[in-house]
Formats: sequence, C-alpha cells, structure tokens
Amino acid sequence: MERHFLRLAGGILSYLVGGKGPPVVLIHGAGNRAEIWKELFPVLTEGYTLYVLDLPGHGLSSYIPCPRIEDYSSRVLEFLEAADLRGVALVGHSMGGAIVLKTGPFSKRVAALVLVGTGARLRVNPRLLSMLKDDFPRGIELMARWSFPKGAPQELLDEAKEMFWQSGQAVLYQDMLACDLYSATEDLGDISLPTLIVCGERDVMTPPDLSRELQRGIRGAELRLVEGAGHMVHRENGEEVARLISSFLDAQLKGG
Repeated sequence: MERHFLRLAGGILSYLVGGKGPPVVLIHGAGNRAEIWKELFPVLTEGYTLYVLDLPGHGLSSYIPCPRIEDYSSRVLEFLEAADLRGVALVGHSMGGAIVLKTGPFSKRVAALVLVGTGARLRVNPRLLSMLKDDFPRGIELMARWSFPKGAPQELLDEAKEMFWQSGQAVLYQDMLACDLYSATEDLGDISLPTLIVCGERDVMTPPDLSRELQRGIRGAELRLVEGAGHMVHRENGEEVARLISSFLDAQLKGG
C-alpha cells in the first residue's frame, strides 16, 4: 500500500492506495486511522483497488472540523470527486458506516455499500461520553475495553488505546458526539444500492440488533454475523471479514 495526499478545500486528506480492480473506499471509525483495516489488505487487493482514508483530523490528514456525520460525508464526497472515482464500493466501520449511509445513497459514483459494526442510530453510552470529555485517560481505557470481547489479546487493546491517544481528546470526543447526534433511520427505505452488513456476534458497542435493524430497513441487504467477534471485528477476524466483503463485491461489481 502506498501513501498519497490530496488537497481538499480545508486541508490535506491522507490515504493509502493499493491493489488492482474496481475501486473500494474504506472508511474507519471514531478515533481510528487507515491502518485499522490492514488485516483486510492481502485479500481485497487481489481483486480491488483500495483507497483507505484517514478521515480529517485522524492519522496524517489535516484537521478539518466535522462536528456531525454529514460533515464527514461531505469530505468523502469531495474525495470521490477529486479522485474521480466511479463504480465505487464504500466500506465503513462504526462511525465510518454512518458516514457511508450518509454518502452512498446520494452519489452516482457509488455502486455498493458495506456496513461493518454500525447502525442507523449510534447512541453513545452517557458514561463514556462524559469520561471522554472530563477524564480522557479513563475514557479511552473504557472505550478500548468495550471495543473487544472479554479475553481478547492485550496487544489489540493497547493498539486501540494508542490510536485513541493519537487522535486526541478534541477529535475523539467530536467523533463520539457526532455519532450520538446522528440518525439515518429516515434514509434506509430510500437505499437501493446492494448492501452487505457485517457485525461481530459479541459486539457490545453496536450490538447485532442494530445490524438486524439495518437489514430490515434496506431492501435486499445481506447480513453476516462473525462468531465470537466484538466491535473491532475487522481487526479481530480480518481475513474472514475480507472474504465476506470480497465475495459480496465479486457478485455485485463483477457479476461473479
């Protein structure tokens, strides 16, 4: 994967590019960065060109205030236009999935949606939101713990905490508040794009019931639950998630 930079209206957007084939844009969740998708790269780059974004204020991208999910969506639309991508599959995790739901149905450049560990509403536990605002170290400890099922390797929790620290208090709190304010329930019935929904069976941050609600609301949507996985399903079970996405996209974008 190669690092690229693109000038947007408010700053620089950093992203990784690699692979060969139809374009797939990967959008990370709150307080994360492009590398969180790394477990999927070996499988997906075999048949697709991946564009893996650092959202504004994350990773190596410039800080552009995005207090609402729709603000992030505007930046993604700006990226699709600037990069002149067409026939795109948008893949988003958690907050990234919310961004996908506010982006894909409104762009003729998008051909398919993949929603990972997300929902039409993403209400944030008030205790977590308060901690992130008033006691950031304890907030990220709690958020990292809730991101994985009990018994997950310590290295995964440490990696998550490091990403949250790097994003910083202002950005992570902004992200979680944006999630808490967001709703796409009014949009689901209008979505006609092919849609795959993936969720960890033991996800406590965006429980499987939220994924089932998405499946009921989006016509023809497919749902796949990953056994034993938590909220960071793409980090815990990356190869399995990549195979699910690849199989879905092969059918939708390549007719295979």
